[in-house]
Amino acid sequence: MSRSHRLRRAAVLGLVGSLAAAGVVLVNAAGAAPGAGALTGLNTSADNRRAPVSGLYDWSRAGYRGGQNLPGAAETNPAEACRITAAELAGQFGVRPDDGVDDSAGIQSAIDSIKSTCSPSAGYGKLSLITLPAGELAVSRELHVDADYLIIRGAGAAATRIVYRPDANTLYDTLTEDGSDWDEDGMTAGEGKGGWLWPGRGLFRVQSREVHPAYASAYASAPANRKDIFEGTVNVHWKSGAKLRAKPGETAYAARQGDRTVYLATNANTSAMAVGSFLNVRAANSVKFYEQQKATGTAFPMLNMHMRAQIFTVTAVDAANKTVTVDKPLEYDVPITSTSDGSAPIDGAAYDSKAAPLVDPVVGVGFEDFGFTQAMPGLDRADSVNNYGNMAPAAEMHGIVFKWAANSWVRGVKAEMTGSHPIVTEEAKNLQVVDNELVGSWNKGKGGNGYFRGSRVWDSLYAGNTSRELRHFTFQWSASGNVVIGNDFDSDLNLHGGWERNNLFELNTVRVPYAHRSANCRANCGEEGGGGPDTSNWFPIWWGAGQKAVKWSGASGPRNVFFNNAMTKQQATGGPFTAYYADRTRVYQFGWNGTGYQHLDVGGTPIADWATNEQRDYTGGHGVDASRTDTASSLFLRSVGGAPPTTTSSTTTTTTTTTTTPPSTGCLTATVTRTSVWSSGYGADVVLTNGCPTATTSWAVEFDLPSGTTITSSWNAVRTTTGQHHRFTNATFNGAVKPGATAKFGFNASGTGLPTTCTVDGVACDGGGSGGGGGGGGATVDVSTAAQLQAALATASPGQTIRLAAGTYRGSFAVDGRAGTAAQRITLSGPSTAVIINDGPSGEAPSCPVPTAGWDSGYGLWLFDSPYWNLTGFTVRESKKGIVLDNSHHTTIDAVSVHHVDEEAVHFRRSSADGVLRGSTITDTGLVQPGYGEGVYLGSANSNWACHGNTGGVDRSDRIQVLDNRIGPNVAAESIDVKEGTHEGVIRGNTFDGQGVTGQNSADSWIDVKGVGYRIEANTGTFRAPGVFANGYETHNTSTTPAFPNGCGNVWRDNRSDLGGVGQYAINISSVSKCAAMPNVVHASNTASGAVKGLTNIAVTP
Repeated sequence: MSRSHRLRRAAVLGLVGSLAAAGVVLVNAAGAAPGAGALTGLNTSADNRRAPVSGLYDWSRAGYRGGQNLPGAAETNPAEACRITAAELAGQFGVRPDDGVDDSAGIQSAIDSIKSTCSPSAGYGKLSLITLPAGELAVSRELHVDADYLIIRGAGAAATRIVYRPDANTLYDTLTEDGSDWDEDGMTAGEGKGGWLWPGRGLFRVQSREVHPAYASAYASAPANRKDIFEGTVNVHWKSGAKLRAKPGETAYAARQGDRTVYLATNANTSAMAVGSFLNVRAANSVKFYEQQKATGTAFPMLNMHMRAQIFTVTAVDAANKTVTVDKPLEYDVPITSTSDGSAPIDGAAYDSKAAPLVDPVVGVGFEDFGFTQAMPGLDRADSVNNYGNMAPAAEMHGIVFKWAANSWVRGVKAEMTGSHPIVTEEAKNLQVVDNELVGSWNKGKGGNGYFRGSRVWDSLYAGNTSRELRHFTFQWSASGNVVIGNDFDSDLNLHGGWERNNLFELNTVRVPYAHRSANCRANCGEEGGGGPDTSNWFPIWWGAGQKAVKWSGASGPRNVFFNNAMTKQQATGGPFTAYYADRTRVYQFGWNGTGYQHLDVGGTPIADWATNEQRDYTGGHGVDASRTDTASSLFLRSVGGAPPTTTSSTTTTTTTTTTTPPSTGCLTATVTRTSVWSSGYGADVVLTNGCPTATTSWAVEFDLPSGTTITSSWNAVRTTTGQHHRFTNATFNGAVKPGATAKFGFNASGTGLPTTCTVDGVACDGGGSGGGGGGGGATVDVSTAAQLQAALATASPGQTIRLAAGTYRGSFAVDGRAGTAAQRITLSGPSTAVIINDGPSGEAPSCPVPTAGWDSGYGLWLFDSPYWNLTGFTVRESKKGIVLDNSHHTTIDAVSVHHVDEEAVHFRRSSADGVLRGSTITDTGLVQPGYGEGVYLGSANSNWACHGNTGGVDRSDRIQVLDNRIGPNVAAESIDVKEGTHEGVIRGNTFDGQGVTGQNSADSWIDVKGVGYRIEANTGTFRAPGVFANGYETHNTSTTPAFPNGCGNVWRDNRSDLGGVGQYAINISSVSKCAAMPNVVHASNTASGAVKGLTNIAVTP
């Protein structure tokens, strides 16, 4: 299956560029800040929890171990055998970062070693620890974390990164008839079905692997991609569950709402029901229960199943009298069967309620401080944004799955572009999911994919998380007693149906754009029940009406509470965000009339669907009880601001006030970190630094964006927008910046234009004059004519920004000896409508190209002996060459367009090392000399080293990064020509369109690699006629003077190639023997279609 992973993140930390903004420095770095509303680091300890509020549910025991703190160093096992370090992972288990080797078996072996050696004697105060190394780890199959009392910890969310590439036995091989979704019912092995795997496979699976004896034979004979159907079956209710009998004084019910004792059938086996163990009390659906939900009379069938369920802790077992007592009151009636309440049978048969023990739960598992993603060769991350369809249905793998698990946690983890849900539950209790960042999913469509999903989860805590580009945050399928506090989401708080109840949502920031809607979908669209998209808009709250949600479960249940959330909704493209349920002191109880459950209605008629009814008023007796207010900021916590108060609110305390002198204007400077770039936009962080001896109390950053570029989202600041002008003021928690300290906010932009006229508190972001400044301290020079541009280039100085107005600049633009510095780069920026044209060449050329009086090279823009420049945003066309760099190292070319040039578009030459070309578009090259019409040219041919070989006789234009560009069509020679003598570049995330390649001068591939040690990753190449096309990627081992190997040690990974039925190999390696000491490596993650001969002509590396 063809997939491509396009994360578009900078590969080298600390590589500095400069934004077009006056005084804003651009730094390329991985990672993104939590959302502005994400209250990370909340004190959720038991001491800081409010006593249960009279008349509301008791949430005081939500989270890990009923409200205990997450474990620290004191709770880890001191035994060396139970603390596997990163070095031991490498030495004993073969898990080494960045080696391109599959680490699945090694990580699984480490987990299994802990399970057998340490888990049997471990406990919550004696936790084992596996420490993952910094760097990239490769995983190809689901990792089973069934070792109790285990922490898996990385070196940081940005430092340790797991890349999941599901193998053939992990990808789903059964899809629905239309290919739109995983078909779990069609995935069978004996009597086992794929539905037993629900919610589906993941990267990490916290679940027992124990197989019920009844399935031992089927498990043994099942193929490798079916064995997991039977794993964990010791816990399935149809094997472990006990039937029930009527409680005393009843004929129809084994227990009633509010009871704690459940009456078991007289022949029930209680051996697995021990005090302290977990028990799922499962109530059968009945017709009367469906009627209560207003879910009858539809085209969708009622089902025999247990919609009402909850995992409890057993506090007493009477084996003789066949009763079991649990730790909390039941939240629903428990009929003996689906007909014992007087209902007619569903589907012609009675269905039993069950008391089902968790025979083998997994407990005490924690995930901390690492990142993960699912690589998808052939797919473009940018295509997933606001796309609520499934892009790769066979690859609907989740991130972390909790099933039959309890007292576990996820903290400080960053998930980017998972196959479906980044974190998902299915029968789990007392989880704590805190301070994580969850960004994007490849599948967000039909069948219910791409959620931050809490299904059949109870008494759990979700706090301080940031979610971006997912479909929903959901509670569903009887989820109850959970707290969702202090999160920042750009998707809805979704009560998805299935009698979810008693959940608290408070202090969350929910900002839902207009683009977040079901109809925004390009393929495999629809909903969890299999229906198609609708024309409605998703608002910050979604509530499951009975006649809608019966498609997949049933109505949302009683008393889901919303309090003190900052929720806004945009109802048109570019429109304002308006407040939703804006009274921050009012307690909104959905599905409640003050004394019992009430379905939402309009004028007494139950709504059939939340869609188009989102803005109606359901208070005053129509399903939302809003009769209660609370003056505190939280119903869950005593204090939101940090440490718990040591006294009650009625106690008088004495405080000491320290007076400080307000800081002077100009104390703050701003630095912008671009964290990701894609074809249609970018994401950036803005870091403010206080250079004064006194603290700030607030700040405001303002800048303009050019026409065509908009901000789609922001975090850690309050944003106001007027036209193209954007103003960011501090959030409540980051206005105070101590001397020498920093504060940070961020934004995502649609469009490639970069900020201009940046100010902090009215002073330039670099600390210069108002609205001025450039890359590190110089003035901004605005130009609008060719003469002004020539003059500005001739006098450019470190820290200066030269800003092009829209228009055409026709002339010779050579920069000779104007160097910036690492701290003060020089920036030339402009919009795409600022067009540079050189009508040359003219005059007598010198023997080697060098700026010379009386000679015009014809190059559109030429930097000669001018390092540390940033070139951003503008267009070069109708010139002999596009942009040429000679001995101009550390230059960044960003979001430019080069097209219709006589020869090559961009050339890093004469040891212009450590440069970057990213986010740019190149087409129509070689119009005069097709054989020299490369898109990007790195280094120089050996035959030209006499002129350009200025480093020991060699052109060492090393370590160039070519990232996320679109090159082609009508690039007459190679999209990228990597010349001999160059080393260690990175070519990642680019799109090559080979249509129009001429074959002249042997130019018949996307990339010709004669350099050494290049990483060529996650690119997408296509070819369609006309053109002369031999292979997608080629190496050549050119002989040089001085002599050294060329065309060796290069690595191809995650590239997608479509050779159009013309090209021979996607990757053709010219010689193995010449590179024996430094072999070229082609990984199996590369894919090829339309190739005459196949992927490659050498052995593939896993």
